[in-house]
Amino acid sequence: MRTLSSLVALVAVVAVACGPKSSNPVTPVLPGDGDGNVAKPGDPPPVTAPDPWAGRTDLLQPPAARAPQPLDLPKIERFKLKNGLQVFVVKSERVPTVSLQLAVRAGRADEPRARLGVASFAAQMLPKGTKKRDALAIAKAIDFVGGQITSDASYEATLVSCSVMSKDLGTCLSLMPELVTQPAFAAGEMPKVREELLAQVRQRLDDAGALAGAHFQNLLWGDDHVRGWISSEQSVAAITRDDLVAWHKAWFSPTNAMLAVAGDVDVAKLKKDLEKAFGVWKATKTPPHPTFVEPRLDKVKVRLVDKPKQTQTHIRIGHFGISHTDSRFFDSLVWNYVLGGGAFSSRMMKVVRSEGGKTYGASSTFDRNMDRGSFVAATFTRSAETVATVELMLGEIEKMKASGPTEAEVADAVANIAGSYALRYESAADVASALLAAELHGYGEEYLENYGVRVGQVDVAAARAAAAEILDTTAFVIVLVGDASAIEPQLKQAGWRYDKVDFRAPIGTIPYEPPPVDPKAEQAARKLLDEALAAKGKKIASMKALKMSAKGEMVQQGQALPITIERVYVAPDKMRVDLTIALSADFQIQISYALDGDKGWSRSPDQNGQMVLADIDPSQLSVLREQRWHDPEFIMMRHTEKGTKVVPLPDEVVDGKTCAVINLSSADGTSTATVFVDKKTKLLVQLAYPENGQVTLDTFDDYKDVSGVKVAHQRKSGSGQDVATLEVTAVEIDGKVDAKLFAKPAQ
Repeated sequence: MRTLSSLVALVAVVAVACGPKSSNPVTPVLPGDGDGNVAKPGDPPPVTAPDPWAGRTDLLQPPAARAPQPLDLPKIERFKLKNGLQVFVVKSERVPTVSLQLAVRAGRADEPRARLGVASFAAQMLPKGTKKRDALAIAKAIDFVGGQITSDASYEATLVSCSVMSKDLGTCLSLMPELVTQPAFAAGEMPKVREELLAQVRQRLDDAGALAGAHFQNLLWGDDHVRGWISSEQSVAAITRDDLVAWHKAWFSPTNAMLAVAGDVDVAKLKKDLEKAFGVWKATKTPPHPTFVEPRLDKVKVRLVDKPKQTQTHIRIGHFGISHTDSRFFDSLVWNYVLGGGAFSSRMMKVVRSEGGKTYGASSTFDRNMDRGSFVAATFTRSAETVATVELMLGEIEKMKASGPTEAEVADAVANIAGSYALRYESAADVASALLAAELHGYGEEYLENYGVRVGQVDVAAARAAAAEILDTTAFVIVLVGDASAIEPQLKQAGWRYDKVDFRAPIGTIPYEPPPVDPKAEQAARKLLDEALAAKGKKIASMKALKMSAKGEMVQQGQALPITIERVYVAPDKMRVDLTIALSADFQIQISYALDGDKGWSRSPDQNGQMVLADIDPSQLSVLREQRWHDPEFIMMRHTEKGTKVVPLPDEVVDGKTCAVINLSSADGTSTATVFVDKKTKLLVQLAYPENGQVTLDTFDDYKDVSGVKVAHQRKSGSGQDVATLEVTAVEIDGKVDAKLFAKPAQ
């Protein structure tokens, strides 16, 4: 039976079934992660009534903006541990909390071309186990004190954070050094992390904005520069445990890291505690950071990414930018704020949205890294307005290059940038995070103190000169992601030369080395899968129909809601699911959907509680068809399908059962799942697969024989904070099924 989260999401009632994502803990905020151009323009402001005070001349005028002043930072203590680890301490007694933020100078920019994603993979594996504690023990230790510990990688660094109440600082001092110096990179945890990374890659196909950003980077930087390398399923699949160990060994050294501590601490005692906690971390020599030859851009390049049936076109326009250390950095902050960085006060927003009526938003930005990075303007519009919108955007860029911002625009930009700067620092942890970012680029606290002052020193002449020098109106790239059938006629009429690619095609030509698989180990894994299929019941392969009923509860935002599910399947492509959710003792809602070949319908309540009957969108039908690949009743047949890849992984213990762990991937690479098979009974214990950008874990127990097929009667499904527990109450195999069940009702 499908997981509850997928059943509900696929019939468009996400509000009922999926609660909000959990908030992220405090993590270091870097100047830029190298991916700023993938962000979508912001949402439109709420509609407001006309201003009754507009045009009045008898009103008091606001005072002139004050000249930006230096930021008053708390005292920052600096010292080095004996092993060379640089430490910054931002002491604050305002609240009894403390955070530790560690930055290792190694991120996506340092990844080998054939191992894209290794930085994020290694970072996410750090909390998954050490040589002393497994993932569960780490989670229990931090949860016991109500703290948070996370690890992730950005473009330039790997970031590890731990926050707790001040009295529990010892927990962070125990866990963080252990994660950083003694990661286990447990093979049993790798499938879960890999599935998460694969889900992110696949989700890009459904996110036109992210897809446009990825193609923009590749088109601008090419296949021979790290910024042009776009991760793929193949690159993620190629990463092995040896790669993670090698990455950690190469870059994780105290002399290649910085630690920021913020909060209510005793600095003198902290020095001793840090020396004791991190003293086991031995300094090693790290390799030089890779360098790349910047590609040439001497003409206009246009790439059309064909995504059929999309009603909007996502647009990216840009060229090479500047580095964070460029002398024109602050000048560029100002002219870019005027151009597209100032949200609804920017020229692009006014022209494209307010005057042109082409879209809800438009923006421009540039990366803030040690290398040059990209400048990019971004928007989206109706397909029919694609070329007209691009021309409006280009027109604003040309105007900015030619004449720059006005004196009034510079004054407004300076006031907004400098005036809002101090609002970034609500806590000592914010100061520590910003300090880490500055230090990564060779700056110190004086950079934070004088940021607003430096912005205030930008005048009209400097902003105009920087815009004229940096903006290029003869050599740039344009990426359009949308329905080619609607866009191509416009491009041809405008006389534009362009290249067209399918949205599912690989981005760039990144070579990869497939993970080595021992033929004997693969043969043994296939044999075990054959045994698992036999244990499940070979009748499953010839089964014509399946009826299944289940009851249980789903937990959403801490609230348990009773549910019942009725599922009917008829080979090869008919299925119906009816879900009932009891919102209270007196009120329940019913949701249904049915598939019949390439057609489908759903019935669910709208926001007013009225039942709505509708055809399932073709894009959702493709999702449903892909999810059949993960069906627990048929997953043990997947290895028998032509082209299915079988990759054996290290054994893992699940609920006290020693399981063989095997990853399965479809021939076209669009579907993947990891099965955990009890080595004793050969029955499926757990199933992991990507879904909606997360990894869903299904567990199975209490198998009973039904007409020669073993069916798990106890099932649990979890994805993020959403958990469903089900008890199968009735199963019928090859019984009579009324064909009318799959027909769309009259109303």
